[in-house]
This record gives sequence, structure tokens and C-alpha cells, in this order.
Amino acid sequence: MGIGALLLLQGVMLMPAQAASAAKTGQRVLMIEMTPALCNLQPTRSRMRQCLEGYSLTVSGLDMGYGERCGRGSEPRLTPLQLKVVNRVMPDTTVRSQVWQRYGVCSPLSASSYFRQITNYAGALKLPSELNTGNSYTVSKSRFISQMTRLNSGMSSSSVDLICQAGNRRQSTLTDIHVCYEGSEFGTCATVVDNCGSKFIISGGR
Repeated sequence: MGIGALLLLQGVMLMPAQAASAAKTGQRVLMIEMTPALCNLQPTRSRMRQCLEGYSLTVSGLDMGYGERCGRGSEPRLTPLQLKVVNRVMPDTTVRSQVWQRYGVCSPLSASSYFRQITNYAGALKLPSELNTGNSYTVSKSRFISQMTRLNSGMSSSSVDLICQAGNRRQSTLTDIHVCYEGSEFGTCATVVDNCGSKFIISGGR
């Protein structure tokens, strides 16, 4: 199930992915947040749109491999149509601005092209349907990774980095999924956190 399908809870769907237009090929990392987990673990997020509206996951950034924080640029300018599409995977205005300033400004891409890359990758990526049940439960890392590689042709276990935080019961809770690419194909993550252990909790917000 793709990110677009997982967001059907909000009654929206991603536009079809368009051809990548980056001027440089190399490793890219799509960062996906498990929204219910972070809304519960970090109370300061409680007023963010994705927490208030019950998103099951959101995109938190795309590292294009050009470096980080290359100097402050202008605020990202998107057409109303593109903004509507980007809102479906990255609904918070502040997050979009921070991501652009951290990663997008470093690249040779315009804001429009940078955020198109995000929706392209997000639209094509398929994630286990369990992420959208609304319930909380424990899963094994090996099973979860196996599901992801089965759903996404060309993806290997080394293309995914799972990031967890300690929850109330000292059990690891999945908070982020990083998916690594080489250009338009899945690649091997050069830097990993991989701190979830053999089992972790997927928080559904209930």
C-alpha cells in the first residue's frame, strides 16, 4: 500500500509520480515520520496539523545528498495546485519551510522541483498496511522489513533504516522510516541509526 493510499483516511490521494528532474544523481534519503507515535512521545507537537487531523504518517524531509544548511534561502514558493499535493504528505507549513532551508536550498533545484521529488518518491513507495490500522501493536523488525522489500521491487533490507524511541514502558516505538535511493532506484543507506532492536511497537494513536 502506497503512502497515498495510507492517507485516504484524510480523503486525499497523491497525484501520479512524475519523472525525476534532479541535476545530480547520488544517494537520497526520504524521511517518513510515524505521526501517532511522535504526537504521543513529543507533546510539543500536539498542535501540529498532522496530529490534530489524525494522519497515520507524514514525510519529514528529503536529503538530496548536496549537504545541509547551506545558507538561508527564500521561503519555498509553490503553486496552489502543487501545494495541495505536497500538503497531503507534508501538511505542516513550518516543517516544509525547515526542510527546504535544511536540504532544498543546498541543491540546484527550485522549490517546485525539490518538493516534486518528495511527492514522486512518496507516491511510488509502498508501505505495510498495518501502519494504517489505527491500533498499537508489537511487530518484529525482520517481518516488517520483509514486508517492505516484498512490496517494493528492487528494495533490499539495506535500503531501509528504522528509527525508534523509548516509550512509556521502555519498549522501542517506531518513529521514523528512512528509505535510501540512488537516483530513482533504491540504494544502500550510507548512514544508519537502526536502533529498534528485534521488536518494536507501531503506535496507532489508540
